[in-house]
Amino acid sequence: MSDSFPDRGPAVFNVTLWTLILATCIVAARLLCRIRIVRSVTWDDYFIVIAWVFAAVLSVCIELAVSKGLGRHDENIAPENWNALRRYEYAFSVLYNPSLMATKTSVLIFYLRLSKNTQKVLRLASWAVLAIVNVAGAVLTLINIFQCRPVQAAFDPYPHEAYCIPLLTEFLCAAPVNVVTDLAILALPLPVLTSMRLPRRQKVILIFTFALGIFVTIVDVVRIYYLEQAITQVSSTASNNPAATFGDSPQFAWNASFTFMWSAIEVNVGIICACIPTLKPLVRRILPAMLVDPNATRTCEKDTSTDGNGSSGNGRPPTAGLFADDQNLNPAQAHLDDRRTSQASAEVSAVDFITTPDMTHLPEANPRAQTPDLLDRSPTVLTSATGTYSGTDNSVYFGFVNMRRPKSMIRSSVRDSFKYCTVVTILFLLWGFSYGLLNQLNNAVSAVSGMSTAETIGLSSMYFGGGYLVGPLLVGEWILRHDEHSRSRKKKNGPDQIGGYRATFIVGLCFYGVGTIMFWPSAILTSFAGFMICNFVVGFGLAIIETGANPFLIFCGPMDYAEMRLCLAQGVQAVATVLSGLLAQRVFFTTLDTPSDTGSLTLLDVQWTYLAITLLCAALALFFYYMPLPEVTDAEMENSTRYLPVDPKKHSFGGLELRTWTLALAVLAQWTYVAGQETMSIFFNEIMTTQNNIDLPPTTDDATKQFLEPPPGLTLSIPNYLLIAHTAFAVSRFLAAYLAYLSPTHPKVPQPRTVLSITTGMSVLCGGLVAGLRPANPNLIAIPAILFFFFEGPMWPLIFTLGLRGQGKRTKRAAAWITMGASGPAFWPFVIYAITERGGSIQTAFSLVPALFVITGFFSFFLDLKRDARALVDARVGAEDQSRIQDRANRDVDLNTILAARRRASVSGLPIDEEKAGFLKRFSIALSKGSTVLPGRRSSDQPAMEHREANNSSPG
Repeated sequence: MSDSFPDRGPAVFNVTLWTLILATCIVAARLLCRIRIVRSVTWDDYFIVIAWVFAAVLSVCIELAVSKGLGRHDENIAPENWNALRRYEYAFSVLYNPSLMATKTSVLIFYLRLSKNTQKVLRLASWAVLAIVNVAGAVLTLINIFQCRPVQAAFDPYPHEAYCIPLLTEFLCAAPVNVVTDLAILALPLPVLTSMRLPRRQKVILIFTFALGIFVTIVDVVRIYYLEQAITQVSSTASNNPAATFGDSPQFAWNASFTFMWSAIEVNVGIICACIPTLKPLVRRILPAMLVDPNATRTCEKDTSTDGNGSSGNGRPPTAGLFADDQNLNPAQAHLDDRRTSQASAEVSAVDFITTPDMTHLPEANPRAQTPDLLDRSPTVLTSATGTYSGTDNSVYFGFVNMRRPKSMIRSSVRDSFKYCTVVTILFLLWGFSYGLLNQLNNAVSAVSGMSTAETIGLSSMYFGGGYLVGPLLVGEWILRHDEHSRSRKKKNGPDQIGGYRATFIVGLCFYGVGTIMFWPSAILTSFAGFMICNFVVGFGLAIIETGANPFLIFCGPMDYAEMRLCLAQGVQAVATVLSGLLAQRVFFTTLDTPSDTGSLTLLDVQWTYLAITLLCAALALFFYYMPLPEVTDAEMENSTRYLPVDPKKHSFGGLELRTWTLALAVLAQWTYVAGQETMSIFFNEIMTTQNNIDLPPTTDDATKQFLEPPPGLTLSIPNYLLIAHTAFAVSRFLAAYLAYLSPTHPKVPQPRTVLSITTGMSVLCGGLVAGLRPANPNLIAIPAILFFFFEGPMWPLIFTLGLRGQGKRTKRAAAWITMGASGPAFWPFVIYAITERGGSIQTAFSLVPALFVITGFFSFFLDLKRDARALVDARVGAEDQSRIQDRANRDVDLNTILAARRRASVSGLPIDEEKAGFLKRFSIALSKGSTVLPGRRSSDQPAMEHREANNSSPG
């Protein structure tokens, strides 16, 4: 008799069976290779065997569950099969996380062998991911074991009351952990792989085998899709229904069948991808032509990089950046020492095991007998430098090409400045999109979960008041100045770059990506605490990025156009805010009024957007790792202040330095400005509708009217008015950028200081009109509200740029403090809320906003009224002075390079006479350029004084 009902079981059975067979064959090949050919079994091999055992039992459970009805509707399952089906499903849920945990542990232990004695940061990152994988896996496994209270209710009919967590909900909430760890495992070895010197065929094969991990991530995303499809048909909340199995999940066998199948694919394919990189010795014996090109068997890629002076050389330092080790040893010697240690312990280095074409047996026990062969074989990551590693090498090796390292930031030409600033502006686009989506998302979350107004305000306050308060000072400033800490300790033979702007971008993107993926479980569970943590981590990451991105744009290029560059980038950020708001209004929350969508399922579309942002963050972090960006030292920043017409260290009110006053007032101005800006955004709906009582949790109908329909008396809906206001906000920033572009060459164009004073004053005026006007036509209140957004637009970039002027060696720290000024919304929106709670109207409470902007105006008033401050921020460095700054930076860098090379020669024990002639020759050339100040000594201010006197005596 043929089955007349739908059945997914055969597809689940066949796919699970064949992926298990393939994984079994690959594991067997790995064991054959490790035991019979290499004759060395390590911990990663043991863990992959454990992973295979878990995967095999998991797959068998799925196959047996299919025989009992998995893939069918409840009414098509025989009653006698229910108990067995429940047990198999329960066994699968318990085994899934241990399988992934063992596979990822094997891969990470393999990475630890890969980076042995070479990549310190890779080792630390591998240990960190290893800890996350095992802790998260253990917690999720325990949750699956105890998903019901009592445990028996998960797999047997329980006659009494039981409390169960829906299994699909738990799987979907745990998905971000798998996605993040998959991305981390995929990205960790890339810096090592792309920096290897190998024959091109081997390099392509090697990178391809590691890139197979992308397929595991894709499988995980597909699994998430089927989880979503299944969870839309069941309750996502816990159940105490005595008849429920795995929570209140009717049709579980049908809905979860494809989820089980893709989970088996994920586990088995993960094992396959973990084994493939270890199969090279076996492939070498079976198909040697795949690895050895008969026309160019042992030739590796030639190094065509050039050093900073344009001379060619065949040496290449390790990739600079985060993956620099503590010691700059000779690469060949480091590799030789590593191999000797490995031979003595009868182990094979993971690097040698992967990349050496003819490694088919263990090295001999005698390291001396093997030394010549070690130096003759094909180069690896450790033997890639065939010449002397010099700290003056100015190239970056990016996979198969070499890219020239940039000059110092303050030495960048206009062309280079445009290139680098365009790249960094991508970050502004990213956090503009996030900020625009944040307000709409908070409103939607409030409507879906029935949050109070205080809780809704808390979401925004946690984003700004939490992330921006802690991120810049705790992490951003420390990473940005990490190299300065190393210099102050005078650490010899240290890494070229560990911190700096590029490292700040990478760390900030990592935090931001983790925060966006955390939105998944928060949305599924509709958890207020989860949304708070998500907003905090997102704000924390963006604050770190902004700590580096804003000063980068200010100082990367001619100093006269610093305000223009930052205003343009912030304008791009504002455009992204408009686009994300439009996307949220027209795409994500269009069905908020449907009664069936009043739960967390309304937010599923936004989850995919946040997943896309997470993947974009991972891609951008890798891009910035390889992208050479200019850096600048504190000493160079201090030297650049010598050409300002006023000494920034000149004492002013209260004995404080002039630059201290400008910094303190800039931080205060930023704090009150962002507080007023966010207060307007949070209460924009109440201002436009002039509601007296705003402590009403929005119902579904209220949310629908807010998002889709104009309120009574208004021509447009509230989101449309807010969209117009954000557009005016973006236009004003571009207009300020144009004025900043004209101001250095057109005396009649107002200076940035004047533009800041005008915008602050007009913001106070428009805010006062919003608070005081009560027109009969409610549409008229939109005019001063939109103008308020227009005039406040340029204030953030102008305050930031003018506040950093003349800060010298403490510029990076000052940037962190000014970024921290964005934490104002942690407090002031609650003051508005408290006033309305005490019976005041929203317009009366809003009068606090123009008062905050009056305090913001103290900064521009100080710049206008204090002559020295006015001269400091209005200073324009012409082409001649800019060339002097660049020339001085060139001389200082040349001299520092020579002295650093001399110290390395002394530490290495080279004879003094061997480099004496070359050193003296280069030293005399450096001195002939006019640099008479040795590093570590404070130079005289005489050149600056002469320049100031020349300016004072010039006509006009």
